[in-house]
Amino acid sequence: MSTRAVHRPAGAPPGAPAGGPLTAGSLCSGYGGLDLAVMAVTGARLAWVAETDRYAAAVLAHHWPDVPDLGDVTALDWAKVPPVDLVSAGWPCQDISYAGPGAGITEGTRSGLWLTIADGLRCLRPAYVFLENVAALRTRGLGKVISDLAALGYDTQWTCLRAADAGAPHRRDRLLILGVRPGEAARLAAAADPGRRELQRRRGPADLDGPPGPAEEARP
Repeated sequence: MSTRAVHRPAGAPPGAPAGGPLTAGSLCSGYGGLDLAVMAVTGARLAWVAETDRYAAAVLAHHWPDVPDLGDVTALDWAKVPPVDLVSAGWPCQDISYAGPGAGITEGTRSGLWLTIADGLRCLRPAYVFLENVAALRTRGLGKVISDLAALGYDTQWTCLRAADAGAPHRRDRLLILGVRPGEAARLAAAADPGRRELQRRRGPADLDGPPGPAEEARP
C-alpha cells in the first residue's frame, strides 16, 4: 500500500519562478532510468549526469551522447557544477534495504552518499529535487532525508510505487520523493504535460536498449 505525506518547512524563502524549458542534472545516475521518467513527465533538458560504473556510464552515453558525465559525486567541486532547475538522484540502497546490513544513512557507507547529495543541493539550490530509493527508506532514513530537504527550504511529498503499478510482472517497491521550493510548484505543474506522459507510456522496450553489459561481453 502506498503512502503519501507533505512537509512544509517553516519560514522557507519564496522561490523566484522562471520561464522556459526546465534543465536537469542527475546524481548517482545509474543507467538513467529515473532521468528518463523525469524527462518524460517534465520535458526537461538533461544538462549533466554523474556516474562511476563504466557499464552504466556507457548506457548514459548511448542515450545522451552530448551530455557530460561528471563522474564521482564525492570528488565534485559543487561551485563548478552548472546550475540546473531540477536535480534527480537515486543513491545506493545497500545500507537501507532490508536485505542489507541496516546501517541506514550513515557517513562512510554507500547509502551515506545522501549526505554528499545534500551538500550538492545546498550549493546548487535547484527549484526541484526528484529522489528514489527502496521502500525500506521509510523506516531507515526518511526522516533524515526530509529534515535535510526542509532545512534547505524544500516542501516535500513522497509516495511508494511498485513496478506492478506500471504493469511489470513483479513488485519492486520504491519510495519516490519530490522536493519543491516555495513558489515554484506552478512551473512544475505547467511542465508536466499529460500528452507527453501518454506518449511515453506507448513507447516500447527498444527505447531502453543500450550497449552490451559485462555478461553480454563475455559471450563468445
